[in-house]
Amino acid sequence: MKFASLLQKQIAIVFFVALGLFPTATSAGELRLRAQLAWGTDDAKPPGQDLKEMDPKLREKFRHLRWKNYFVVKSEVSGVPTKTTKHLILSDKCAVDLVDLGEGNVKITVFSLRTGSPPLEVKSESLPIDKLKAGYVWAFGGDTKEKWDDAWLVVVTSDE
Repeated sequence: MKFASLLQKQIAIVFFVALGLFPTATSAGELRLRAQLAWGTDDAKPPGQDLKEMDPKLREKFRHLRWKNYFVVKSEVSGVPTKTTKHLILSDKCAVDLVDLGEGNVKITVFSLRTGSPPLEVKSESLPIDKLKAGYVWAFGGDTKEKWDDAWLVVVTSDE
């Protein structure tokens, strides 16, 4: 149990890492963000599942975590107009709200979705839009309940 608790703490830390990419311009007044639900595992890609390997540049930023393979379960790109919330459903168990708060800040909220219950807020954080546009990555993760030692990650990056 100590290992599982330590593992949860390690991957539940929100962190920012630079991608080293230079963003391009977008339409005036609209922030474009990419939200991804990723799966970290030591196993190979399961046959018959529509999973894509995580982009190698992004994957490199997760090298400090313990898993050998990272697969993107779902990826959504959305424009987020100022003072507007975009609700993105990444799976039947996970959703993300992206809110351009104005004044150069964005709020990212991760929800756990459960049948018959209202969405449960798992993590919420505000950060400067300039950091995302400069190539930083926001990530939040936890262990899976389906398979011991696997993890999920919600990853948000600028798509500009």
